[in-house]
Amino acid sequence: MEKYQCRCQYVYDPALGDPSQGIPPGTPFEDLPDSWICPMCGAKKAFFMKMEGMPTSEEGHPPIKVKVKCFSTMVKADACDYKGSTDYEMPEGSTVHDLIEKLSLPLEAVKIIFVNHREAETDTVLKDGDQVAFSPVTGAM
Repeated sequence: MEKYQCRCQYVYDPALGDPSQGIPPGTPFEDLPDSWICPMCGAKKAFFMKMEGMPTSEEGHPPIKVKVKCFSTMVKADACDYKGSTDYEMPEGSTVHDLIEKLSLPLEAVKIIFVNHREAETDTVLKDGDQVAFSPVTGAM
């Protein structure tokens, strides 16, 4: 049975299953329920890649570039502000959550997320050229 790896480097090994979520040993990755998530980072099953021939880290994933704006209490002088977009390079397959971590923004403070002027969630996968904005619940945009 084949192993699958998450972006966070967690490896699902069918021989071990996932006791933390009630998945018994011997359960192939394909048979995991769609509701199953990575026990380390909470990523959905769709973010896992078959280990064969895949890189074991972010190395080997082509980079993408995104533009970021932050509003109100999210503004960080060296990270992002509301005046102009700040460019960031991320590995292909990165999510909004990964970007929040890269910017060292407090996840619990980010309440409104826009990707390309549309409301988005933290599990939204970013694409090259995306424009991302973060705001707390209240704040001028």
